[in-house]
Amino acid sequence: MKTLLIRFGQFSIGSLGAAVLNLILIPVTTYFLTPEEYGKTSMFILAQTLLIYIVYLGYDQAFTREFYEYNNKKRLLFQAMLIPLLFSIILILGMCFFAESLSTWLFADPMYTHAIYLLAISSVLLIFERFILLFVRMENKAIRFSLYSIIIKLAILLGTVCALLIGPATFITVIYGMLIGQMIGDFILIIMNLTLFTGYKGSLDRQLIKRLTLFGVPVVVGTFLYSLFIVIDKLFLRYFSDFNEIGIYTAAFKIASALMVLQVSFSNFWIPTAYEWYQQKKPILYYKKVSDAVMFSTALFFLVMLFFKEWIVLFILSPAYSEAQYVFPFLCFYPIMMTVSETTNLGIVFLKKSIFNIFVSASALIVAIALNFMLVPTYGAIGASISTGTAYIVFFFARTYFSMRIWEGFSVKRHLFVTGLLYSLALWSIVFHQDSIEKLVILLSIILLVFLYKKEISYLWNLKTRKERKNK
Repeated sequence: MKTLLIRFGQFSIGSLGAAVLNLILIPVTTYFLTPEEYGKTSMFILAQTLLIYIVYLGYDQAFTREFYEYNNKKRLLFQAMLIPLLFSIILILGMCFFAESLSTWLFADPMYTHAIYLLAISSVLLIFERFILLFVRMENKAIRFSLYSIIIKLAILLGTVCALLIGPATFITVIYGMLIGQMIGDFILIIMNLTLFTGYKGSLDRQLIKRLTLFGVPVVVGTFLYSLFIVIDKLFLRYFSDFNEIGIYTAAFKIASALMVLQVSFSNFWIPTAYEWYQQKKPILYYKKVSDAVMFSTALFFLVMLFFKEWIVLFILSPAYSEAQYVFPFLCFYPIMMTVSETTNLGIVFLKKSIFNIFVSASALIVAIALNFMLVPTYGAIGASISTGTAYIVFFFARTYFSMRIWEGFSVKRHLFVTGLLYSLALWSIVFHQDSIEKLVILLSIILLVFLYKKEISYLWNLKTRKERKNK
């Protein structure tokens, strides 16, 4: 347990540092930009998100699955990166050819083609970034991984700040700053890891590429559906609302992403640990304890954020974004459900049943489309947030259901109850604007949460007490 906590802490350094830098970026951009201008910036982020999910073609996930079973790690890295790099060339040509159309779709103006060109070229660097970070993470080099994560986010922040100081306070200035910062950060990362890409003279391993492809193809289909799922909210806002609502929604999403610190930190630590446990044939109780701890931690974090929601929005954003306090609670279900599902979807991963990811993403996508269609035209950003939060809960249920069907699994009844509690509170915060009653209900919910997990809390407390006695 001590070793796991130390490793988790080391991975968390990078996630926490990156999150702090990302949080600093929010008031910097929202101070200079109106919600409408920020909404256009968010459309660029949407395009970059789609690019990230598409360009890897599932080979990044296949790489992590083969890492502990393939002896020559450098050779595995080369084989896994080959097809994504070849695909990026096609992607660059396509984006450059349709640059004006893409600019019109994203920004309602065809004149920003240079931003599209830069975004296309950055796809090659994103592939190197992704696989370098995966390589370091799978080797459990937590401190090094944390350092790299901070370097990239710091480069983006500095690039954005410099661009705003030099150029006009417009969305395109922010986009250029973010893109150039990202590319500089990736160049630094590649230079620091040149040894991974030098000295290799191996031939093409067709059998390995075949295995990577067989695992990666279902993943990329599921990932494509998932990428649609995570951008569908902004697409509906783009066509049924305006850039102002998109700006408020994106700002709220940035606040909710504070919970992503837990999700990213946990994921970076958990994936290699879970594979190690599976190889060592650890009993199912190990996985259940981790899952319970994650559910409790994320739920508690959510309740604290909900309690201080108006102060959080005023502290991080400008007064023009005050409506974000009613938007971000439902968006918190994105990191919560993603984090918890990392502990309940292990059957899909361990048994290499990646085809189930297609059904999982399709289920969530259908719910997201239906709810966005019903809610966004009337309620704008708030309707989109409800749709997104609900869809991520469906994503968690589907992921857990398929995993438990093919794996021995464990009970998730408490997970379901806590999720229902958090959903009700998020809905309350939108419908009833009675602060004193709402805060009382949240405090009572925290007490209930502690009661539900009293055994786990007691175990950790006793563990700490025994350690203190041993040190004395």
